[in-house]
Amino acid sequence: MASLAAKIIKPLFRAIMKRDIQDPDHLVRHLRRVMNAPLIPSQIPRGVSLRNGRVADVPGQWMSTVNPVATVLFLHGGAFVGGRLDTYHHFCGTLAKALNARVFLADYRLAPEHPFPAATDDAFAVYSALIKESLPLMVAGDSAGGNLTLATLLRARDEQQLMPVCAVAISPGADATGKLMSRDANNGSDPMLSRVMIDGATRIYLQGADPFHPYASPTQGDYQGLPPLMLTVSEEECLRDDSYVVAEQARRASVPVTLLSRQDMPHVWPIFLLLLPEARQDTRKIVRFMQSHLSSRRHNELPNHSSRSDNLHASPTTQEAVA
Repeated sequence: MASLAAKIIKPLFRAIMKRDIQDPDHLVRHLRRVMNAPLIPSQIPRGVSLRNGRVADVPGQWMSTVNPVATVLFLHGGAFVGGRLDTYHHFCGTLAKALNARVFLADYRLAPEHPFPAATDDAFAVYSALIKESLPLMVAGDSAGGNLTLATLLRARDEQQLMPVCAVAISPGADATGKLMSRDANNGSDPMLSRVMIDGATRIYLQGADPFHPYASPTQGDYQGLPPLMLTVSEEECLRDDSYVVAEQARRASVPVTLLSRQDMPHVWPIFLLLLPEARQDTRKIVRFMQSHLSSRRHNELPNHSSRSDNLHASPTTQEAVA
């Protein structure tokens, strides 16, 4: 059963955000007004510093502990048209502190001014720079950033770059084709998004590009050779099936997948740490997932253990459904 906080916050999200807006200019203005407003409290945890920075000429912000032992590339949500980095300070700061890591929040280019593939190019450029550094790399993102997380992995594999330790996609918008059943089935139950909003934002982002391209729709990708994945999704959101299709594609390619699903949660609920007890519970699960694979990578890189590195891709799919 959902917490009292979740029962309160869902109707608020519905009142503030959910709209069936057909006009693309109006939709962009609405999404930016909502997503770029400081509506959600987001504080920086003690022991974590914040500074502006650039990686591969992409602007962003670094959140870091004093002596980090790992790097996280975080790609924010916002339907590819909006989103403010401040919203993620508490969530990404929590990752930095729990993992003793530095986190780069990439401020990638947005549509309609910069349509596909600008965001994917920026995410990949940052990834390509960070994967060459000495600290082990993990990638994470929510919603549109979840799409970019998966697209970045697919492109890195295609261009024969090293893979990160693992990746996390929180309610990823992973399908641009509009063919998944949950778009319509959950149109009424989703407290934040509607089919009209998703379809409109997708058109604004793609501007005529092929929606079946794997870097636009990671649901269309071949997941062979990708690192362990964690996906989180609410059973009542319009993007529910995106995570299930990605999990199935990864499973077919023998990629370890952890799928965390919850009932009665809003889209991307884990980032709302200060509002939802479920977010705090599930962020701890995300941290444990990342810690476990970070530990495995270090163990496999020790002398006499290098032959075990391929075992990271041999475990079965794990699914965790939370009422």
